[in-house]
Amino acid sequence: MQLVINDLLQSTENPEFIQRVVWVDKENQLYFLVNVNEPSFPYSEEIHNIEASLNTGEIAKVATDPWAISVNDEDLSKIEIEKRETVWKVINQIYLIPDIFIPKRRSDLIKAASKSYSLSTKTVRQYLKRYWARGMVKNALLPDFNNCGKQREKERQYTKKAGRPFVYSSTIQRAAINDEWKKIIRISLEKYYFIRSKPSLKYAYQQMVKEHFSKEDERTGYKVLDIDRPIISYDQFYYWYRKWFKPEEAIHKREGRREFLQNYRAITGSATEDSMGIGTYAIDATIGDIYLVSSFDRNKVIGRPVVYLTVDIFSRCVVSVYAGIQNMSKESLRMALANAFEDKKEFCKRTLDMDINENDWPIHYLPHTIMADRGSELISNELTQITEDLNIKFQNLGPYRPELKAVCEKYFDILQDHISPFLPGVVQKDFMKRGGKDYRKKAVLNLNEYVQILVRTVLYYNNHNYLSDYPLTQSMIAEKVPPIPIEIFKWGLRKGTGLLRTMPLDAIRSNVLPKASAKITPKGINFGGLYYTCTKALKERWFSKARIQGSWSMGVHYDPQDLSNIYIRIDRLNYEVCSLIEQYEMYRGAKMEEVVSLKSERKQQKAEYEESSLNGAIQLAQDIEEIVKKAKKEANNQISNGEVPKDIKNIRENREKEKEILKREKQTVVNQNNTEKQSNKVNHDTEPVKVLDIFRKKQKEVLYDGDN
Repeated sequence: MQLVINDLLQSTENPEFIQRVVWVDKENQLYFLVNVNEPSFPYSEEIHNIEASLNTGEIAKVATDPWAISVNDEDLSKIEIEKRETVWKVINQIYLIPDIFIPKRRSDLIKAASKSYSLSTKTVRQYLKRYWARGMVKNALLPDFNNCGKQREKERQYTKKAGRPFVYSSTIQRAAINDEWKKIIRISLEKYYFIRSKPSLKYAYQQMVKEHFSKEDERTGYKVLDIDRPIISYDQFYYWYRKWFKPEEAIHKREGRREFLQNYRAITGSATEDSMGIGTYAIDATIGDIYLVSSFDRNKVIGRPVVYLTVDIFSRCVVSVYAGIQNMSKESLRMALANAFEDKKEFCKRTLDMDINENDWPIHYLPHTIMADRGSELISNELTQITEDLNIKFQNLGPYRPELKAVCEKYFDILQDHISPFLPGVVQKDFMKRGGKDYRKKAVLNLNEYVQILVRTVLYYNNHNYLSDYPLTQSMIAEKVPPIPIEIFKWGLRKGTGLLRTMPLDAIRSNVLPKASAKITPKGINFGGLYYTCTKALKERWFSKARIQGSWSMGVHYDPQDLSNIYIRIDRLNYEVCSLIEQYEMYRGAKMEEVVSLKSERKQQKAEYEESSLNGAIQLAQDIEEIVKKAKKEANNQISNGEVPKDIKNIRENREKEKEILKREKQTVVNQNNTEKQSNKVNHDTEPVKVLDIFRKKQKEVLYDGDN
């Protein structure tokens, strides 16, 4: 192997021993070498010996020069430049080849330079050795100012306190830090600073002074400074804290590993790089910053909705948005996934009565991976079963690590911050302050209207949000793909980077829509208090059988966002769609939460009316009992023995007599009214009563004669 000047040779037995080739004497077949770590004058080795050592592996050629430096003159101080130029002049005067490698001639050259520049021969020799050891370039002659202040392998021992003396005198004595004080400082930091309550460093210092540098006052019993001996200053305490604990280590010990990873770790990666193309969906849920009203009664506030977002990590597209008033649960998760996999144009028309362009939201694919945090509904067997059935990889992130799916987390803030200024009933920060208004009373939007607003906002961000910081690939730049989420997603579809899949709507319903049990009754298919019917039920006379043989249960799939239809599995391939019967048409298009809320309100209304209903029933019973009591009393007055004889043989004749009496009584009342109108002198309160009394008296006489 042919070596040239400045090649480095490293010993395999002693890696610290590195030699530099400073000259090649081809005439005498010699290499002149120096040790780069221990500068010395060159020594010669025969070329064939060096080559033999290279072939046997005793030494090896090194590519990295430990003394290679790269520096601009702008970064150097004026003194550094002056010193370098001075040494460079000395080297240029004496560096004559081959004289500089011959000891006798080199000595003469060094003496001449020493005399010319008024330098000692020892200094000139040091310049020359440094020049050879550090690569024989001009910057090799720079002074080692960059090493000033560097920590040595062994700590320096001080006999007196380091630093400038105090300007103002104090009764407290100070001294240099010794090993005993270092131990006290370390123990105090562990005991009073790196603890769960996270006190200040000043607190830890004060506790240290109280515990190790104080004594008990005999008069008061309190601890006071022991000024008879030196005391550690706060600056010394702070210095050794900073010296022992780097910022990352201090946060680890004080805040914990989770807090460090979430808020303090270096951010050098990219979610886009990790996703490896479209098809990695992140899903999460949060509570909406708004209060909603009931769809059936806008005077009733139903609380804040739960919002689920599904976002494609690579393209930043919002895949789906779902909002409901049901708590975070397996059912709401199923609906969020169903929205993600369903055709958005059909979904908006069916559940929101919105017409959108298919190209505005062309995302109805099954991903290859779903990322989620460790929410209760997201670590359930239910979700595991769904992903296995659909052949989707499920990735549960570590606990308390929302930054691992920061794209999805950030979209919650973006969406809610964007629409909050427009919406009445939005949660306000000044609600609890004096003079603050109750924002809940301003709520006017129902759940359906709120979801429409969310969808419109998602469409805006998918189609018009310019991602200025998005890391476009070379292929995207070549094809002039704008950094807009929907355009990136379409580019990914064309390139097939995400391995997305489609699935028929029936299959999605079968695997994703929530399952429940319905009951076949004589009135229809009862599900959630609503009644449905279908062609198969009518054809096979389910309802007649239920009335004859009794009701039975059947499994169904349902869409909580629209209870207009439920779905019954017929076989492995077919579904039967069941629709609401005409009596329950008022619930068409209603959501499960709204129906449950309405039924709950009606039950509450019934409970509130219970007192009035019971009072009415009690009053009615009293009125009936009073009438019966009065009738018995009048009947007893007609006989002497206390028992009313009953003419049960002549019921028909008695009935005809009663009709005749009532007819004459009615005619008399009519005549009396006509007379009163003509004379205009009738007493409306007493006269009809007198006439009625006469007829009742005659009636009793006739009845009594008939009984006798």
